Amino acid sequence: MAGGKETPRQKMIGMMYLVLTALLALNVSKSILDAFVNIEENIQVGNLTEYDRGFKEYYKTQGKLKSVDSSGVETKSPRAEAVFSAMQNIDKLTAEKVQFIDKIKLLILQAIQEDLDPKAEKPILIPDKGQTINFQDLKNPRMTKDVIEKNGVEVVPFVKPIRMNLRNVSKKDAYDEQMLIMGINESIETPKKEAEGFKVWDEMLDFRGKLPALMCEAVNEISKLSADSAAADSVEVKIIEFKDPKIVAYKDINDLNKKLDGAFQTLMDQDLNLGEEIKKIYAGLTKNEKIPDPNGETGPLHWIGRTFDHAPAVAAIATLSGLQSELLTARADALTYLGALVGGGTYSFNAVEGRAFSPPSAAAGAKVRMDVMMVAYDSEKNPTVVPDQGTVVETRDGKAIVEFTAPSGGEMVLSGSVSIADKNGQTKTERYETTVQVVTKAGSVSLPEMNILYAGWPHKLLATTAGTVSTSVTAAGASISPATINGQKGYTIRANTPGRRINVNLSGKDADGNTINFGSYPYDVKPFPMAKLVSQTCSRGSNTRLRVTLGADCPLNGVTFTVTGGTVYIGADKFSFNGPLLKKELLRKAMPGRSYAALINYKRNGSNKTESIKQVINVIR
Repeated sequence: MAGGKETPRQKMIGMMYLVLTALLALNVSKSILDAFVNIEENIQVGNLTEYDRGFKEYYKTQGKLKSVDSSGVETKSPRAEAVFSAMQNIDKLTAEKVQFIDKIKLLILQAIQEDLDPKAEKPILIPDKGQTINFQDLKNPRMTKDVIEKNGVEVVPFVKPIRMNLRNVSKKDAYDEQMLIMGINESIETPKKEAEGFKVWDEMLDFRGKLPALMCEAVNEISKLSADSAAADSVEVKIIEFKDPKIVAYKDINDLNKKLDGAFQTLMDQDLNLGEEIKKIYAGLTKNEKIPDPNGETGPLHWIGRTFDHAPAVAAIATLSGLQSELLTARADALTYLGALVGGGTYSFNAVEGRAFSPPSAAAGAKVRMDVMMVAYDSEKNPTVVPDQGTVVETRDGKAIVEFTAPSGGEMVLSGSVSIADKNGQTKTERYETTVQVVTKAGSVSLPEMNILYAGWPHKLLATTAGTVSTSVTAAGASISPATINGQKGYTIRANTPGRRINVNLSGKDADGNTINFGSYPYDVKPFPMAKLVSQTCSRGSNTRLRVTLGADCPLNGVTFTVTGGTVYIGADKFSFNGPLLKKELLRKAMPGRSYAALINYKRNGSNKTESIKQVINVIR
């Protein structure tokens, strides 16, 4: 995300992108793949939250379209109509982009030969009520909106993404297929413009440009209505035009913020609140198109190549879900802003609908609360709620609080009825139904460098949990400290005693403060490897600076040493020296072309312990 203060969910998505980049050069383990499955599940949960947040404003505004005064006369609200029309257009735009990304995810699954039948033994896809998908059309990689509509598939305005269970994907680590689909199989620097990757990039830019324009159109329409209701010469109508600055390149976050401030200054001068809101939405949808290759091996990398290069299938799908999250968040922010422009309005039940707003996920055994209300409700009237599951624990402010216990796993459908009386005393009753996805708490621990620990060395450690708000990692016989690893939250672990096995314990806390244990992960502790001379050749005619290093068979990076002295044995004589310099005078009794024993003392940088190695040095003239 760019600009402004990020939400925890935005930070999580940003971290996922960084993890993807870090995995490009790694042999992806099962634990990492499972971690991406957990990330995808959490993103789906967040997407459901944003989806409901947007529709809460949508239905609230719909309930203000008409009202009934005290005499029973029905009146329309032009202000609400203008806002509601803009909301409908925003939903059409969002649905178009969300469903396009859904298509890409489905194409990836189809390309790796996964079974997309929702009625399969282990289904991957979980269609929602009212959502239809013609899976046969996926065999055609050039599936278009026209083709979908021709086959009777609902395209607009279904905003909710297709839900997926990536745990049932058999080829989680496949990457060739998705790279071909994204158009980076030949070059990650310049993705193919006709491939789906560039289309994703263009669709996100198209959404970023059109959404603010729709918001400005709604504000302009309300300004005209205000002018029409007043004297013609007393109200000045300011028409706000949004011009997309098309920002896709910046040096760093400070440079981006400067560009955003300059691009939106005119808009903020015209309408400060609108300008600030659009700037926030625009920033959240902005990405750097090209950045230099951090390894310096290629030219500037396009965002598509940087993001999807060698990403496993589940990681690529999780990334695409993250983009849908950005769309749904921007939609919800826009609808919330526009909804506030309508005002309080007059209480009306002409377009009433029973609706429940529950957490999209719940932990097994946890107490969960959900809000059940009539949309466009009157805060002075409380509904009567009769739940099919759970118990009403509180009723106030136009809503009822229903509490229930989540099952051990899967999904839970919550239903019931909600009733309320209108101004004439007549009772209106509606059924409500919502689905809660019960997330199974899971966690994993991994050492990205190797699967063992060397005593005295700070190894990198990654820990991932799902269904928790915080994570804790401990180990008896080792010290663990927080650290940043490839841009994401991680740890360093240092074991001090070689020859033993330590257990890394992983736990976390849920939203209610309950501790969940995810088990222990055993790792063997080995002695730190001995160093070796970089070169065993010494000259009688010049001083030789001795250097030691780890052998090529040790995968540790960043380890350096300093030679502190040693002893050279020539015949019955021994000659000692201090520091890394072996002076030529010590070798005057040595014969050229002969080899001699030497004891080399050294310290590993960052350690005070002196260690010694026996080496053979070859003397030359």
